[in-house]
Amino acid sequence: MSTGIEFRLSGTARQLFAGSAKAFLGEFGINSLPEPGRDSLHQLYRAFTHLPYENVSKIIRSRGIGEPSTVKPSFRSPAEVLEGYLSSRLGGTCFSLTHCLYTLLRHCGFDCWRALGDMSHGPNIHCAVIVRLGGGKFLCDAGYLLPEPLELPVSGHKSLAGRVYRYTVEAEAGEPLSYSLYTESPAGGDKRWRYRIREHAVDGPVFEYHWERSFSAAMNHQLVLSRSTGEAHIYVHKHSVRHTTGLGRHNENIRNRLGASVQEMFGIDAELVERARELSERAKEKPAGGRR
Repeated sequence: MSTGIEFRLSGTARQLFAGSAKAFLGEFGINSLPEPGRDSLHQLYRAFTHLPYENVSKIIRSRGIGEPSTVKPSFRSPAEVLEGYLSSRLGGTCFSLTHCLYTLLRHCGFDCWRALGDMSHGPNIHCAVIVRLGGGKFLCDAGYLLPEPLELPVSGHKSLAGRVYRYTVEAEAGEPLSYSLYTESPAGGDKRWRYRIREHAVDGPVFEYHWERSFSAAMNHQLVLSRSTGEAHIYVHKHSVRHTTGLGRHNENIRNRLGASVQEMFGIDAELVERARELSERAKEKPAGGRR
């Protein structure tokens, strides 16, 4: 199928993205394109991590026309993702965020590529950006709330201490070269395997194929949002919210004021949230039709 997205920006698409990127970077005081370097990578990445992980936009985009039980894969371009944040504080899911971050870093002159990863519930369902810089390689994964670019080890492991989690990436033996990401509490303990990312780059058609498949994933049938405040991670699933800090977790039921609560925590308009909830709930009322 034709998705309408351009994986190699040219002509009008490049101009549109350049305008969106300028406006987005200006939001964070970056008024000119920085030269590639460690400091500028961290600066760009920190700005990008303001985009939340959310499937509100994905549910509305893929179910908003016709019967909500029919999923119609429709990709949001990098320009749309940035404009969505500027206008509505939207973000995206891992594929749209990864492709947008990849495009932004390439726009700024970085040597980077998209990589696919496996999680506990399936292969090739996660993705991230890997940047080659100064003789090293860095994992950039805004979709998983990684607070800073994490340098990949040649062997052994490397860690990044955050306020909510300590992140450790371990090199794995064998081919293709891959790395496992683990999290644990800042004080140590409760170590959990999160995903495995393969180092090699995936080209446009392969990335697009797995992105399209993500529209049929279970998470596209229920609301999921997450963001980092620096001091805490906020995770919304269906009608519950979990606040995680370095000291522990707190859960709360927000069923009766879902839209308003998400707007308070994420800045996303309550009407968009309620529209996405309505579409996902209506999809459960009848057997799925069309493409799943």
